[in-house]
Amino acid sequence: MSSIRVTRGGDVFRLPCNDTDTLLALLRRAGCTLPAACGGHGRCGKCRVSVNGVPRLACRVVPEDGDEIVLPPAAGGRILTETLDPPAVPTGETGCAAAIDLGTTTTALRLYDLATGHALATCADWTALAPYGADVITRIQYTIDHQDGLTRLSSLLCQQLKALLTRALSQAGRQPAELKRTVTAGNTVMQSLLAGVSVRPLAAAPFCPETFFRQSSGLTLLDAPLYCVPCAAGFVGGDITAGLLASGLARRAGHFLFLDIGTNGEMALGGMDGFTCCAVAAGPAFEGAGIACGMLGVDGAVSRVRYSDAFKMNVIGGGEAVGLCGSGLIDLTALLLRLGVIDEGGRLLPPEDAPEAFRRYLTRDENGCGVFHLTDRVYLTAADVRALQLAKAAVAAGVQILLAQQGLSLSALDGLYLSGGFGMYLDPASAAAIGMLPRLPAAKLHSVGNAALSGAAQLALRGDMSAADGIVNRLTYLELSGRPDFADAFAKNIPLRSMQWR
Repeated sequence: MSSIRVTRGGDVFRLPCNDTDTLLALLRRAGCTLPAACGGHGRCGKCRVSVNGVPRLACRVVPEDGDEIVLPPAAGGRILTETLDPPAVPTGETGCAAAIDLGTTTTALRLYDLATGHALATCADWTALAPYGADVITRIQYTIDHQDGLTRLSSLLCQQLKALLTRALSQAGRQPAELKRTVTAGNTVMQSLLAGVSVRPLAAAPFCPETFFRQSSGLTLLDAPLYCVPCAAGFVGGDITAGLLASGLARRAGHFLFLDIGTNGEMALGGMDGFTCCAVAAGPAFEGAGIACGMLGVDGAVSRVRYSDAFKMNVIGGGEAVGLCGSGLIDLTALLLRLGVIDEGGRLLPPEDAPEAFRRYLTRDENGCGVFHLTDRVYLTAADVRALQLAKAAVAAGVQILLAQQGLSLSALDGLYLSGGFGMYLDPASAAAIGMLPRLPAAKLHSVGNAALSGAAQLALRGDMSAADGIVNRLTYLELSGRPDFADAFAKNIPLRSMQWR
């Protein structure tokens, strides 16, 4: 049988190969995770490997018998598991319960003791679906293009959750029989894939899912019931419901803006009287996809950039900088805008047009556009800036439409709450400088960590989903696609400038 030799770090193994399957397909089948932000269509360049010493894209090469393949190291770095104050409330039950944040990029699980309400173990990993695209739209398309696509992705998610839960039980010294229930919070697509429910309806308007998870899914995990947090819409999922529960905003009087920014920017505006929510297709730029040196927020990613006689940066993990994560991309763009290296229109200046102090950092690309070199390995292109402009314009337009829908001015906001890993690293001042978020006093800005995981934990400990149902029943979904006012707001928010929010 024909086979190839694959090396990743200190691991060496062989894989069978044939005359038709790409290397990416072979790695997928073997359960070997390799980033493929575009889903294997040759556009993102993130699945680069070495084939017999030559750099190639795994999605574009069909390996031959005896080929030597060297894969990049598996993604490292810390996955966000920090939550709001844990709900250590005794339930009177024995055994344990698990809470899961089923993210597009990462999966985090926490195991709780039901008798005390205290956390027993925490496990996290990068999603098993990374080889099938960085965003949910690409994964939806995979299920449409492949007859067994839905079954394959659902199986991968189930296997990963079982592995994480088994590891957590082992760390806590508990037996699978002690597990009473698991609650998972994720966006509507990820929860549907987990449940094996078709996501084809989410590929086109009106984006109505087959289920909103208002009733029990009938799923089990290690023979215990598995519940999915109810969703508000096709692209406003259980993660937002759980986040609003964990933040306590649904019990507070006032006007609060809750944001979970990623490939699919989900947001909700309101308080105890109810929320208006929407989602914007920000694209994968915030996750590093489609960016020349873009990467996830893992070891080696530049997360913050500043300038004082020289460019200085924060690198996740503290080692050498190898790329830009979303917060680093925003920081660098805002900084170069302030320094005059990028203009408001998003033009990255070539060396001769830039301020003299920064010309040594700049080169020209084949189209005559400027390229800014932060280090020998990390650089920013004109196309990167444009991708960021489109992503941030979508987020800004969504926020503006929500405010307008409720007839609110910016000054009426009582707080802005940023959820998720992106919100942990993001500098709100940089986001405001490029017009992505409104400029607010520091006292009104809050990073709430992994609120989805915290909300799922509250539900898992309570043993019923009524609190989540109560929030969903007070969520009014606003569909933005096809709205002229959203298209107008999007166009107006493309320039890189602080917006004059009314």
